[in-house]
Amino acid sequence: MSSVLAGALVMATFLVTSVLMFHAFLTTSLMQSQALRDQIQVNVAKRGSGLTITGAAVTNPGNGDAWVHVDNTGSQSVPDFSEMDVILQYTDTEDVLRLTYLTYNASGVGPNQWTVSATGVQPDTFNPGIWDSDETLAIDLRVSPAIKSGATGQVVVGTPWGVSDQSLVSNP
Repeated sequence: MSSVLAGALVMATFLVTSVLMFHAFLTTSLMQSQALRDQIQVNVAKRGSGLTITGAAVTNPGNGDAWVHVDNTGSQSVPDFSEMDVILQYTDTEDVLRLTYLTYNASGVGPNQWTVSATGVQPDTFNPGIWDSDETLAIDLRVSPAIKSGATGQVVVGTPWGVSDQSLVSNP
């Protein structure tokens, strides 16, 4: 009788373990398939994206103000500017090499921030307020401390789709 009970206990343990492992396998497979679907959506969006920085310059050498003009050369629109990345690498007034991530501020530019300039998106004929294909986005930015006089920095602008471009920005 004890050997039958022991055998039944072993079989029950085996069945419970098998069910738990199968459940873990199914859960993991579902998570991986969802991650793959998400990656495919990102790749499809990225394939249709493109941008080109057409110009960048320091506007006020004393306080770190600069502008950047970026063309949307892809087919993807950017409806939310806060999802974009603007990064500036430069030498400051005390000869310190800085790499600064600038945060988006819709209400205006502040220290280590960027905003859409007063001219905004040009020509903004289709989907007003959204940066569509074949439109130019004008960006105003401010870094603190300021860019050293006579130095050249590098600005990188990236979209939510993972596409970016970079350009030099010089302080006269």
